[in-house]
Amino acid sequence: MMSTPPDQAVGKATINLFGDVFAPDFPDWILRHAHKLGLDGAVTLRDDCLQVTATGPDVMLEALALGCSLGPESVLVGRTEFTPVGAT
Repeated sequence: MMSTPPDQAVGKATINLFGDVFAPDFPDWILRHAHKLGLDGAVTLRDDCLQVTATGPDVMLEALALGCSLGPESVLVGRTEFTPVGAT
């Protein structure tokens, strides 16, 4: 993971992705993008959504949520719920 400048808050967020988001390549796509942004993350398949949990700089967590809302061509994200769960 990339080092975080001292003036950037580091936190954790949950991103729930709803819609046609169950393509088999989407979880790996999310984790690749999280890694490129310097985030640690995990993807969990829920009954009605994909749930992404990620840790890292707050600004990068927001960037990941935006990227996930656009997704690859194999998905159509209808709704995104971004929930910060605390800063460290």
